[in-house]
Amino acid sequence: MRFRDFHSNVQLRIGLSFISGTANNMVLPFMSIYFSGKLGDTLAGMVVILGILAGVVAGIIGGHYSDRFGRKKLMLGAEIGWMICFLLMAAANSPWFESAGLTFVLMILVSMFWGIHGPANEAMLLDVTAPEERKFMYAIMYWMNNLSFAIAGIAGAFLFKSYLFELFLGLAIVGLLSVIITYLFIQDEYQARMAKKNELGSQRSQPSIWSNYRKVLRDKTFMVFTMASLFLVSVEFHLGNYVSVRLGKEMADAPFLPWLTNDWRIDGFKMLGFMRTENTVLVVVLSLFMGIMMRRFPDRKVLFIGYTGYIAGYSYLAYSNQPGLLLLAMFIATVGELMYVPIKQAYLGNLAPDHARSSYMALYGMVYKGATFLGGIGVILGGMLSSWLMALLIAISGIIGMVMFYTILAQLEERKHGHFPAANSSLIDASKSGLESTS
Repeated sequence: MRFRDFHSNVQLRIGLSFISGTANNMVLPFMSIYFSGKLGDTLAGMVVILGILAGVVAGIIGGHYSDRFGRKKLMLGAEIGWMICFLLMAAANSPWFESAGLTFVLMILVSMFWGIHGPANEAMLLDVTAPEERKFMYAIMYWMNNLSFAIAGIAGAFLFKSYLFELFLGLAIVGLLSVIITYLFIQDEYQARMAKKNELGSQRSQPSIWSNYRKVLRDKTFMVFTMASLFLVSVEFHLGNYVSVRLGKEMADAPFLPWLTNDWRIDGFKMLGFMRTENTVLVVVLSLFMGIMMRRFPDRKVLFIGYTGYIAGYSYLAYSNQPGLLLLAMFIATVGELMYVPIKQAYLGNLAPDHARSSYMALYGMVYKGATFLGGIGVILGGMLSSWLMALLIAISGIIGMVMFYTILAQLEERKHGHFPAANSSLIDASKSGLESTS
């Protein structure tokens, strides 16, 4: 499988993801600092909370309507929306006019448009890829996302404070580029299939948004997969929450290596920076290499070895204050993550039936919101519990997720070959029979 073998939709979206991801990461990770300085810590926290809520609600609504009206319309609407928002942000942070309050409101709207765009974009990629292509597709996307984050983090640190107007203007231009490419070149295969069914007289009555998601919630395999992912993803999210707070308090002036007591010392904030840099560099350098190397082994074995390394590495970060061992633990955790992510994402792509992909992706998107919440809970618990107990709780969380994943592995393999539970199968079969009888 090569990149040029992908459908043109996949090639275009991967390229756009890299460009837009680089532009976004030059600005958005620093917005909390911006709002804290302009509006105070309380409102800086509010923009995060309201952004999450807006994204969740918009994603649920957008996922439903993407399955009803097609992917391209929702994607275009969202891209036009955030392009206008970024243009207005540029105006609100220009040399002639400044309004942190307007920027605050526009950031919430951007989160809403991202919530609409995400499920439609994910479903569109799945519409044009076969199950055997998805592991490679997700491996490339994972690598590109981390590369864009690495580039943007360095550039944003130098440009954000002095060139905010120009950065927002750049985001608006990238949004315009996305609109043009989506409108002219993205093919909505799902909408085309819907139109063909309508012409052949097999159109079915569309369910309400509640009945639609009720069916998704009744899919036990998907719900177990989602809960398992929540527990597993939360393991990593503790790095930016409890682990960073603990290192800031406990590691004041530690020797980088035990035998360098007077030469090279480090504090918790620098240690966190080293670990984040190590994680990013390893992902960029090893992603594609790991994908090629792991092809010779069964997916199941790679998946669970990866989970084990990932859980062990991140759990140790919650306990140790030895810089050398922390870097080793981050190496083990990152390699484990590189092993399991493409396989897990490919299983996710096979979970949803064709007629409800956006709805499934919208609900799955809540995993990351939930992991953010659990990361915050970890900070609270960390103030009351010892570091070894926190490490144990993080490890237990990951192990629960891994065991839950193991219990549905057989069903995931069945979905890979197009075998769905009765509720979904009946709808798919009915659609097929409608086409066959008309033809």
